[in-house]
Amino acid sequence: MIGQIEYKGIHSSIYGVYWKSGARPLMPPMVPKTVTSGASGVYDFGDNNYSPVKISGKIVFFPTGAIDRKQKAREVAAWLSSDKWEKLIFGDETDKFYYARTYEQIDLEALITTGEANITFYCQPFAYMVIDTSADLTWEEADFPWITEIPWVMADAYTFTVTGDTDCVFENPGTRKTYYKSPQGSKFDIVITGSFTTLTLTLNGKTLNYTEAISNGIVTIDNVNMEVDLNGTNKLSKVTGDLGEFLEAIPGSNTLVVSGTGLNISILIDLTPEWI
Repeated sequence: MIGQIEYKGIHSSIYGVYWKSGARPLMPPMVPKTVTSGASGVYDFGDNNYSPVKISGKIVFFPTGAIDRKQKAREVAAWLSSDKWEKLIFGDETDKFYYARTYEQIDLEALITTGEANITFYCQPFAYMVIDTSADLTWEEADFPWITEIPWVMADAYTFTVTGDTDCVFENPGTRKTYYKSPQGSKFDIVITGSFTTLTLTLNGKTLNYTEAISNGIVTIDNVNMEVDLNGTNKLSKVTGDLGEFLEAIPGSNTLVVSGTGLNISILIDLTPEWI
Protein backbone atom coordinates (compact mmCIF):
# COMPACT_ATOMS: atom_id res chain seq x y z
CA MET A 1 0.00 0.00 0.00
CA ILE A 2 1.31 3.45 -0.92
CA GLY A 3 0.41 6.39 1.28
CA GLN A 4 2.01 9.28 3.11
CA ILE A 5 3.54 9.91 6.51
CA GLU A 6 4.34 12.81 8.80
CA TYR A 7 7.67 12.84 10.65
CA LYS A 8 9.18 15.56 12.85
CA GLY A 9 6.01 17.56 12.19
CA ILE A 10 6.75 17.61 8.44
CA HIS A 11 4.40 15.93 5.98
CA SER A 12 5.95 13.76 3.27
CA SER A 13 4.01 15.70 0.61
CA ILE A 14 6.43 18.61 1.19
CA TYR A 15 9.08 16.51 -0.54
CA GLY A 16 6.74 14.82 -3.01
CA VAL A 17 7.47 11.60 -1.14
CA TYR A 18 5.29 8.51 -0.67
CA TRP A 19 5.47 5.74 1.90
CA LYS A 20 5.22 2.18 0.60
CA SER A 21 4.19 -0.04 3.49
CA GLY A 22 6.22 -3.07 4.43
CA ALA A 23 6.30 -4.77 7.82
CA ARG A 24 4.10 -2.86 10.26
CA PRO A 25 3.39 -5.12 13.22
CA LEU A 26 0.71 -4.08 15.68
CA MET A 27 2.10 -6.31 18.44
CA PRO A 28 5.50 -5.19 19.76
CA PRO A 29 7.93 -7.92 20.86
CA MET A 30 7.65 -8.89 24.50
CA VAL A 31 10.50 -9.09 26.97
CA PRO A 32 9.54 -12.19 28.97
CA LYS A 33 10.31 -12.53 32.68
CA THR A 34 10.87 -16.27 32.92
CA VAL A 35 13.16 -18.73 34.69
CA THR A 36 13.60 -22.47 34.33
CA SER A 37 12.11 -24.40 37.21
CA GLY A 38 13.85 -27.75 36.93
CA ALA A 39 10.77 -29.20 35.27
CA SER A 40 9.34 -28.94 31.78
CA GLY A 41 8.59 -25.40 30.70
CA VAL A 42 9.43 -22.18 32.50
CA TYR A 43 8.04 -20.10 35.35
CA ASP A 44 6.57 -16.83 34.09
CA PHE A 45 6.54 -13.91 36.54
CA GLY A 46 4.03 -11.99 34.41
CA ASP A 47 3.79 -8.21 34.00
CA ASN A 48 6.09 -8.50 31.00
CA ASN A 49 7.47 -5.43 29.29
CA TYR A 50 7.67 -4.72 25.56
CA SER A 51 10.62 -3.88 23.33
CA PRO A 52 10.58 -1.19 20.65
CA VAL A 53 8.80 -2.22 17.48
CA LYS A 54 10.40 -2.05 14.02
CA ILE A 55 8.25 -0.58 11.25
CA SER A 56 9.78 -1.08 7.82
CA GLY A 57 8.86 0.22 4.40
CA LYS A 58 10.13 2.17 1.41
CA ILE A 59 10.38 5.86 0.71
CA VAL A 60 9.42 6.55 -2.91
CA PHE A 61 9.65 9.78 -4.92
CA PHE A 62 9.59 10.78 -8.56
CA PRO A 63 12.25 13.42 -9.34
CA THR A 64 12.49 14.89 -12.84
CA GLY A 65 16.21 14.99 -13.60
CA ALA A 66 19.67 14.00 -12.38
CA ILE A 67 20.28 17.22 -10.43
CA ASP A 68 16.79 17.26 -8.98
CA ARG A 69 17.15 13.56 -8.10
CA LYS A 70 20.34 14.14 -6.07
CA GLN A 71 19.06 17.24 -4.33
CA LYS A 72 15.74 15.61 -3.46
CA ALA A 73 17.45 12.47 -2.15
CA ARG A 74 19.64 14.51 0.20
CA GLU A 75 16.66 16.51 1.48
CA VAL A 76 14.70 13.33 2.15
CA ALA A 77 17.66 11.68 3.88
CA ALA A 78 18.14 14.71 6.15
CA TRP A 79 14.42 14.76 6.99
CA LEU A 80 14.38 11.09 7.98
CA SER A 81 17.61 11.22 10.00
CA SER A 82 17.24 11.94 13.70
CA ASP A 83 19.28 11.62 16.87
CA LYS A 84 16.20 11.54 19.14
CA TRP A 85 12.67 10.20 19.26
CA GLU A 86 10.31 12.12 16.96
CA LYS A 87 6.58 11.83 16.25
CA LEU A 88 5.70 9.56 13.31
CA ILE A 89 2.15 9.57 11.92
CA PHE A 90 0.87 7.24 9.18
CA GLY A 91 -1.67 8.53 6.67
CA ASP A 92 -4.15 5.71 7.35
CA GLU A 93 -4.28 6.34 11.12
CA THR A 94 -3.88 10.07 11.54
CA ASP A 95 -5.25 10.28 15.09
CA LYS A 96 -2.28 8.33 16.48
CA PHE A 97 1.48 8.70 16.47
CA TYR A 98 4.56 6.69 17.38
CA TYR A 99 7.73 7.99 18.97
CA ALA A 100 10.21 6.89 16.33
CA ARG A 101 13.75 7.32 15.09
CA THR A 102 16.08 5.74 12.55
CA TYR A 103 19.30 3.98 13.49
CA GLU A 104 20.24 2.34 10.20
CA GLN A 105 21.69 4.39 7.35
CA ILE A 106 19.46 5.40 4.48
CA ASP A 107 20.74 4.21 1.10
CA LEU A 108 21.30 7.57 -0.57
CA GLU A 109 22.55 5.90 -3.74
CA ALA A 110 19.35 3.88 -4.08
CA LEU A 111 17.29 7.05 -3.64
CA ILE A 112 19.30 8.76 -6.35
CA THR A 113 19.33 5.91 -8.86
CA THR A 114 15.90 4.32 -8.40
CA GLY A 115 13.86 6.94 -6.54
CA GLU A 116 13.20 4.62 -3.61
CA ALA A 117 15.01 3.22 -0.59
CA ASN A 118 14.32 0.89 2.29
CA ILE A 119 13.87 2.45 5.72
CA THR A 120 13.19 1.06 9.17
CA PHE A 121 11.74 3.16 11.97
CA TYR A 122 12.47 2.00 15.50
CA CYS A 123 9.39 2.95 17.53
CA GLN A 124 8.49 3.00 21.19
CA PRO A 125 6.17 0.01 21.74
CA PHE A 126 2.82 1.82 21.79
CA ALA A 127 0.94 4.33 19.67
CA TYR A 128 -0.34 7.57 21.26
CA MET A 129 -3.30 9.82 20.53
CA VAL A 130 -2.09 12.95 18.74
CA ILE A 131 -3.69 15.17 21.39
CA ASP A 132 -4.17 14.68 25.13
CA THR A 133 -7.39 14.93 27.10
CA SER A 134 -6.69 18.49 28.25
CA ALA A 135 -7.15 19.79 24.70
CA ASP A 136 -10.11 22.13 24.35
CA LEU A 137 -11.51 20.67 21.12
CA THR A 138 -14.99 20.31 19.67
CA TRP A 139 -16.29 18.35 16.69
CA GLU A 140 -15.95 21.49 14.60
CA GLU A 141 -12.15 21.31 14.83
CA ALA A 142 -11.09 20.70 11.24
CA ASP A 143 -7.48 19.76 11.94
CA PHE A 144 -8.16 16.79 14.25
CA PRO A 145 -9.15 13.40 12.74
CA TRP A 146 -12.07 12.17 14.85
CA ILE A 147 -11.28 8.46 14.52
CA THR A 148 -10.87 7.51 18.17
CA GLU A 149 -14.08 7.38 20.21
CA ILE A 150 -13.59 10.31 22.57
CA PRO A 151 -16.10 12.76 24.09
CA TRP A 152 -17.45 15.56 21.90
CA VAL A 153 -16.22 18.37 24.12
CA MET A 154 -13.12 16.74 25.49
CA ALA A 155 -11.94 19.31 28.04
CA ASP A 156 -15.37 19.29 29.72
CA ALA A 157 -15.42 15.48 29.94
CA TYR A 158 -12.06 15.41 31.77
CA THR A 159 -12.57 18.43 34.07
CA PHE A 160 -14.41 18.18 37.39
CA THR A 161 -15.51 20.75 39.98
CA VAL A 162 -15.05 19.39 43.51
CA THR A 163 -16.39 21.01 46.70
CA GLY A 164 -16.89 17.78 48.66
CA ASP A 165 -16.33 14.04 48.37
CA THR A 166 -16.76 13.32 44.65
CA ASP A 167 -16.42 10.45 42.17
CA CYS A 168 -14.81 11.73 38.96
CA VAL A 169 -15.55 9.26 36.15
CA PHE A 170 -13.50 9.47 32.95
CA GLU A 171 -12.79 7.26 29.96
CA ASN A 172 -9.42 6.06 28.73
CA PRO A 173 -10.07 5.15 25.06
CA GLY A 174 -6.65 3.48 24.71
CA THR A 175 -5.90 -0.23 25.06
CA ARG A 176 -2.94 0.17 27.47
CA LYS A 177 -2.94 1.49 31.01
CA THR A 178 -0.79 4.55 31.61
CA TYR A 179 1.30 4.47 34.77
CA TYR A 180 4.85 4.61 36.14
CA LYS A 181 6.04 1.76 33.90
CA SER A 182 4.73 3.37 30.70
CA PRO A 183 7.30 4.17 27.97
CA GLN A 184 9.19 7.44 27.64
CA GLY A 185 6.82 10.15 26.39
CA SER A 186 3.71 8.78 28.13
CA LYS A 187 1.52 11.20 30.06
CA PHE A 188 -0.99 10.92 32.90
CA ASP A 189 -1.18 14.09 34.99
CA ILE A 190 -3.84 15.06 37.49
CA VAL A 191 -3.94 18.87 37.70
CA ILE A 192 -5.66 20.35 40.78
CA THR A 193 -6.47 24.07 40.84
CA GLY A 194 -7.88 25.93 43.86
CA SER A 195 -7.76 25.43 47.61
CA PHE A 196 -8.07 22.62 50.13
CA THR A 197 -7.01 21.69 53.66
CA THR A 198 -6.46 17.96 53.06
CA LEU A 199 -6.83 15.97 49.84
CA THR A 200 -7.01 12.25 49.08
CA LEU A 201 -7.14 10.73 45.59
CA THR A 202 -7.95 7.06 45.04
CA LEU A 203 -7.90 5.40 41.62
CA ASN A 204 -7.95 1.72 40.68
CA GLY A 205 -6.78 0.53 44.08
CA LYS A 206 -4.01 3.14 44.57
CA THR A 207 -4.17 6.17 46.90
CA LEU A 208 -2.26 9.44 47.27
CA ASN A 209 -2.73 11.91 50.14
CA TYR A 210 -1.67 15.56 49.89
CA THR A 211 -1.04 16.60 53.49
CA GLU A 212 -0.34 20.33 53.19
CA ALA A 213 -3.13 22.92 53.06
CA ILE A 214 -3.26 24.93 49.83
CA SER A 215 -4.93 28.35 49.82
CA ASN A 216 -4.64 29.02 46.10
CA GLY A 217 -2.44 27.21 43.62
CA ILE A 218 -1.99 24.54 41.00
CA VAL A 219 -0.89 21.07 42.13
CA THR A 220 0.27 18.73 39.36
CA ILE A 221 0.53 15.01 40.07
CA ASP A 222 2.61 13.30 37.37
CA ASN A 223 1.76 9.61 37.62
CA VAL A 224 4.27 8.51 34.97
CA ASN A 225 7.37 10.19 36.35
CA MET A 226 6.07 9.96 39.96
CA GLU A 227 6.42 13.67 40.69
CA VAL A 228 4.27 16.23 42.53
CA ASP A 229 4.66 19.99 42.31
CA LEU A 230 2.84 23.12 43.47
CA ASN A 231 3.18 26.01 41.03
CA GLY A 232 6.38 24.38 39.76
CA THR A 233 7.90 23.67 43.22
CA ASN A 234 8.60 20.06 44.22
CA LYS A 235 6.10 18.93 46.86
CA LEU A 236 6.67 15.17 46.90
CA SER A 237 7.55 15.37 50.61
CA LYS A 238 3.97 16.52 51.30
CA VAL A 239 2.45 13.38 49.77
CA THR A 240 1.85 9.97 51.38
CA GLY A 241 0.30 6.76 50.11
CA ASP A 242 1.30 4.60 47.16
CA LEU A 243 4.45 6.56 46.32
CA GLY A 244 6.12 3.45 44.89
CA GLU A 245 3.59 3.28 42.05
CA PHE A 246 1.39 6.41 42.09
CA LEU A 247 -1.97 6.19 40.25
CA GLU A 248 -2.80 4.40 36.98
CA ALA A 249 -5.36 5.02 34.25
CA ILE A 250 -6.64 1.70 32.94
CA PRO A 251 -8.32 1.18 29.55
CA GLY A 252 -12.03 1.95 29.64
CA SER A 253 -13.89 3.56 32.52
CA ASN A 254 -11.95 4.99 35.47
CA THR A 255 -13.35 6.43 38.71
CA LEU A 256 -11.13 8.87 40.59
CA VAL A 257 -12.47 9.09 44.14
CA VAL A 258 -11.74 12.51 45.65
CA SER A 259 -12.10 13.20 49.36
CA GLY A 260 -10.71 15.63 51.92
CA THR A 261 -11.52 18.80 53.82
CA GLY A 262 -11.94 22.40 52.71
CA LEU A 263 -12.27 21.30 49.10
CA ASN A 264 -12.82 24.05 46.55
CA ILE A 265 -10.96 22.76 43.52
CA SER A 266 -11.09 21.95 39.84
CA ILE A 267 -9.52 18.66 38.71
CA LEU A 268 -8.25 18.12 35.16
CA ILE A 269 -7.32 14.64 33.91
CA ASP A 270 -4.48 15.30 31.45
CA LEU A 271 -3.96 11.93 29.77
CA THR A 272 -2.45 10.84 26.48
CA PRO A 273 -4.18 7.54 25.61
CA GLU A 274 -1.97 4.79 24.19
CA TRP A 275 -2.60 1.67 22.13
CA ILE A 276 -0.70 -1.56 21.64
